[in-house]
Order: sequence, then C-alpha cells, then structure tokens
Amino acid sequence: MRRAIVVASLLALLAISAGPAAAGKPIKENLPQSPQVYEAGVACDFAVELDPIAANVKAITFDRPVGKAFQLLSGRLVYRITNLETGASVVRQSSGPGKVSINAAGHTVLSLGGSSVFAFFDGDVTGRGLLRMTGKAKIEIGDDRFSFVRVDLPNKVEDLCQTLG
Repeated sequence: MRRAIVVASLLALLAISAGPAAAGKPIKENLPQSPQVYEAGVACDFAVELDPIAANVKAITFDRPVGKAFQLLSGRLVYRITNLETGASVVRQSSGPGKVSINAAGHTVLSLGGSSVFAFFDGDVTGRGLLRMTGKAKIEIGDDRFSFVRVDLPNKVEDLCQTLG
C-alpha cells in the first residue's frame, strides 16, 4: 500500500463524512497501482522505484454517520523494489490488510495488519525511510492531510533502504 492509497482514502472518507447521516450500501472499488519513483534523498539516500508486479487491490467504503465512516483495504500487492543507482532489487509483499478511519481529532488513521511497504519523508514523525512492516501498525496523518504525525511500528520492520543500499 502506498501513500497515494491513503490520500485517496482520505478524500473518499471526507466526501462520505460530509454526506447524509443515514448509512448506505458499501461502495466497492478497485484501486489501480502504478510504479512510483522516489528521487535520491526523498525516501532513501539513493533513487528507488516501487514497481507493482502483482496488484489486485480493493477498497470497500462503509458510509456511516458523520465521523463513523471507514474504509477497508484488501487484496494482493507485490512490489519489486529497486535501487536505481545500483540495480539491486528485492520483491516484497505489501498486501495489508488495512482499515482507514477518522479519529476524534479529525485525523485520518490507517490501521495495518499483515505486511505493508511504506515510504516516509522528511516532515514525518519517523523522518524519511522506506519500511516493510509486518504485523499490526498504526499511522496517523496530520492536519495537513499528508504528513504522518504518529506511527506505531510493529515488532518486525525491514529497512528497505538498508537492504538495498
């Protein structure tokens, strides 16, 4: 899963939260994936590409009263992650699952299970990095709707910048 999914989920949740208080039928949709390239110094010290080599990601949005809407993310997502300077690459699963919700402060919260690959940037509470997290994790997006202001990492974390460096 990627930050783009989180931002798309945020927008969907905000649209739903602004709607009527009555619950509607869940909205199911595919979330297409495309390669992402991070220039040197953005996530890792080197340029890195995340290329989805297997992707069948789905979102189910549950329309609930204001502040209670949430979205479930599931499916299969496998990345080939490549150091663009050396050509070194690894293949990692990033299939989650995940749940996106809004907390009492109005921040988007992503609760993760399974295995997830995330890029972190300067300005995030973690600082920059590219991590594969396995197990339960929680990420909270701040008022700017982009920066991660709280990240609860699971016990098993792989630093992909170190793996590929």
